[in-house]
Amino acid sequence: MLNLLLGALVSLLPSQLRNRFEVATTADLHRATMISGFLEAAVGLLLYAGRYIYFIQYRVGTLADAAMKAKGGEEALASETVQFGMGYASLVEYIFSPLSLLLTFMAIEGAVRLLAAAFAGESPPTLPLYLAGWGYERAQAARAEHALGPRVVDEVHHMRGTIYDLGVASCRPKTDWDQLATIEYEDKLYELHEQKQGAPPRPFIYLLREIPRGKVIRGLHHYHPDEVLLKKK
Repeated sequence: MLNLLLGALVSLLPSQLRNRFEVATTADLHRATMISGFLEAAVGLLLYAGRYIYFIQYRVGTLADAAMKAKGGEEALASETVQFGMGYASLVEYIFSPLSLLLTFMAIEGAVRLLAAAFAGESPPTLPLYLAGWGYERAQAARAEHALGPRVVDEVHHMRGTIYDLGVASCRPKTDWDQLATIEYEDKLYELHEQKQGAPPRPFIYLLREIPRGKVIRGLHHYHPDEVLLKKK
């Protein structure tokens, strides 16, 4: 039970933060999301309704007191039109007050999270924390991009007289280049055999060999030395 309640709290977090907690792997996050979604919606609705009763009574009373102090206020308050107008104005003010909008969002989001977990098998986080996590990831990516220095076109060398056929020096790591990838360059097919660390501004060195005839081609990548400039985010 405790594990499920902790999972309900963790389900509010975006996926990149959930993984830091062990309970994310031990608890049933779908059930946990249903619980947290239900509680979020219920709390939002209860607070909205309770605050509405108090706010309307207080606001209408304040308007009535102000009208009583004005000349002819008693006669005006006896009018159904004035009474309706006071109630309508108070209702509109309540609906669009910042706290009411927050409680409305809370109730709707809780219901959406509950339904997503119950019928779609998903475990969506709460939107504010999702946006915070997204902003954090973007900031981290920007810092990492800055640390690698400016983007420049790759240097490509044909390595005749060595055990390799092609050398590529890049300013950015090529995460999709591995031993299973096939790299096409200038109408020839290559495969990666070794990676080395070089000097800035192109510290990522890739050494390739031509693929033997008849070898199965997997993960074909059409390589261009300037593609690193196009991948900038």
